[in-house]
Amino acid sequence: MLTSLLKSVSYILHPLLMPWMGAVYFFTVTPVQYHPIKISFWLLSIILWSVVVPLILYFILKKIKLVQSIDLKSSKERIWPLLLNSIILGYLSFSLLPKSICVELHYLFLGALITAALGMILALLKFKTSIHMMSTGGAFFFMVLVNLHYDYSFSTTFAFFVIVMGAMASSRLHLNAHTPKELAVGLFVGVVPQLLLFNHWL
Repeated sequence: MLTSLLKSVSYILHPLLMPWMGAVYFFTVTPVQYHPIKISFWLLSIILWSVVVPLILYFILKKIKLVQSIDLKSSKERIWPLLLNSIILGYLSFSLLPKSICVELHYLFLGALITAALGMILALLKFKTSIHMMSTGGAFFFMVLVNLHYDYSFSTTFAFFVIVMGAMASSRLHLNAHTPKELAVGLFVGVVPQLLLFNHWL
């Protein structure tokens, strides 16, 4: 029962879904009035580029034996997926949602790009950082920063961030997917780029 529950946490908060969740949250709470058609186009584009395309690329990588499973259990298996994901996040940040269109989402994806690139560098150094903690930490901390930016309730979103991170860490530890060190580094790599880029929002 507990194992099934914790597995569901990893699936619901899958790394590929995090950019989309961050964007959905932003459009839900922002006081800026964006045209609904534009919002639908952006969210569909994010799903296409951050979920569908990476899944297609994963099957290609598996076919040519650069990865063995969707879990990417070794640091070596993580190099190509993180590299390709960095390129995709760069496209989302600079082409689909540049600063001139939406400053906040531009920096969400730029921060995610930095996070993915750092994860790839660590993989090259044979350190298996938690991609779940990287992506979830970055996306949910972005939500905290959105509330701070608009002077909404900071304490509520931060408490939610802590709960989500605790659930994710418990899930990955219980499933023996990562060590506490790998989880801590993943959270750090996910949160810090978003925090450092926050000053550029204004």
